[in-house]
Amino acid sequence: MSSSKMDLFQEKIQEVFLPIADKLNSQRHLAALKNGMTCTIPLTIIGGFFMLLAQPPVNPATLQPTNFFFKFLLDWKAWSTTYAQVLSVPYNLTIGLLAVYITFSIAYQLGKQYKLNGISCGVSALFLFLMTSAEPFTSADNGLIMSMKNLGGEGMFYGIIVAFVSVEVFKWMSDRNIKLKMPAQVPPNVAAPFEALFPLVFLTTLFFIGNIVCINITGNNLCRLIFTLLYPLMRASSSLPSVMLCSILLSLFWFMGIHGNNIVGSVLTPITTANIALNASAIMNGSGPTTPLAGSFMTIFGNWMSYPAMMVCFFLVARSAQLKSLRKIALVPDIFNINEPLTFGIPVVMNILIALPLLLCNLVMCSIAYLIMDAGLIGSIYITVPWTTPGVINLFLSTMDFRAVIMWVIMFIVDILILLPFVKAYDKQMLMQENASSN
Repeated sequence: MSSSKMDLFQEKIQEVFLPIADKLNSQRHLAALKNGMTCTIPLTIIGGFFMLLAQPPVNPATLQPTNFFFKFLLDWKAWSTTYAQVLSVPYNLTIGLLAVYITFSIAYQLGKQYKLNGISCGVSALFLFLMTSAEPFTSADNGLIMSMKNLGGEGMFYGIIVAFVSVEVFKWMSDRNIKLKMPAQVPPNVAAPFEALFPLVFLTTLFFIGNIVCINITGNNLCRLIFTLLYPLMRASSSLPSVMLCSILLSLFWFMGIHGNNIVGSVLTPITTANIALNASAIMNGSGPTTPLAGSFMTIFGNWMSYPAMMVCFFLVARSAQLKSLRKIALVPDIFNINEPLTFGIPVVMNILIALPLLLCNLVMCSIAYLIMDAGLIGSIYITVPWTTPGVINLFLSTMDFRAVIMWVIMFIVDILILLPFVKAYDKQMLMQENASSN
């Protein structure tokens, strides 16, 4: 395809998809969802770290202290068993309460976008969520207590619904000036809580009655009912076909010059965040299956593997000045999962010769990794690690399974073999263009 035709094709693609991408990025609910989820990342990292301390990757029944490292692991296991209750506290108060933080954060973010009082929206949504998901009850030994069963990953989607519904009611009443009006002399920060009274009274009545009806009919509160209804959908959205579709869409959006992670992530992040909390709960409690599509699964086996593999190909075969310069500039960012220098430096955008093998690598590796994890041959991701952690290290720390590292290395080599002929052909093309321009 000639350069002019390629440019025209790219313009047409961007005319169609860029408005859609911009609309999705600016959509209030999706933006609040993304920003609210982002706020919880530090908590999940801290919770994952303490979970690792409390649950070391060692089985005393199959491991013998035959060397220093094995002895260290066994001592670590003995220490964690002794202090398990104390070490589990940060996990229980972070990942174990993930739905609590997400409910508040999303309601706060959405309220701010509607020019409402974010704190009032967040606190109100949190109250409604707790009232209908973790009703306090009296224990003879401990007095008034609250169950945490629905406050982690299992209650996350209900928390999102509560946040959206409550803020929409606040906005509806605010638009119609239905609020307790305070004198003009009252400062706004003092007046805001009182102005939230009417919508909160309405929402409390609505959720309280709805919860009672739900308990009487189904035997479960609203939170548990929503989880029961959505769980099959969550499992379906975490299936192999979903992984394959997401992998294709991510690569296609990048090919079109659109930030694929921002678009697909708006839909995928709530699922992968909920799954990592469910996986962590399953590991801590030793019960229930885990799901592969959790945390950074799509990027660990996608761009965080294929882009470094392409960088290796540059060092192996690149002769053109462009790719030689690019490998110097992009090497360090690429190691830490910052792929934009390669994406726009090659470029990958509208470059079939490079984008096609990248799509193939990402699709194949994500699919194989899913099947292996789903079969239980290696552990699934259950710990959140900072995204700038290099891919193979990220995978080990998030699964604590050394077999995952072996799998990653094999896949990485296969990626290199897939990419090598395409990179060589592209380098030859660049070299011809450079020689032509110099002459």
